[in-house]
Amino acid sequence: MMSMTSPISIENVAEKMNRFGGPEQVRRNRIRMATTPDRIRDAVRTAQEQLSCDHVITISAADTGEILELQYHMTGSHQMVISLVLRLGRERPETPSISDLVPPAGIYERQIHDLFGIVFSGHPGLDRIILYEDWPENQYPLRKDWKPPADTGYGAVNTEGG
Repeated sequence: MMSMTSPISIENVAEKMNRFGGPEQVRRNRIRMATTPDRIRDAVRTAQEQLSCDHVITISAADTGEILELQYHMTGSHQMVISLVLRLGRERPETPSISDLVPPAGIYERQIHDLFGIVFSGHPGLDRIILYEDWPENQYPLRKDWKPPADTGYGAVNTEGG
């Protein structure tokens, strides 16, 4: 394990995490690495144990129109941000939850599930957190292909445009 105050370099990340993918330095204080859903839990554990990344800043999601992308942004006292990136297919996107490894991740997973429909298997409760309770199932408003059905109102919002 690295010392809590040791600086992290791209060489450190490559040495400790090369089995998950090749790291890329995107900014002075940010290293990005693509991995796969079947390796995300091991990658998070390795970042925690080998790189002293004890904090999840956020988990972000984006819809490129072709795929759904997740980025797990982690850091520690070293202040280097390690971003672990997953690319998921649009049909039935799923990845293991990391909420048991990093409990604050659970809230981000719920938000992403609500808005993008990504399933975090093993999460203890992917209950709604942002959308109204009457929001229809399988309607994910942050996906690029989502269009609100005409003549439908959600939580007092009329989508007819009038």
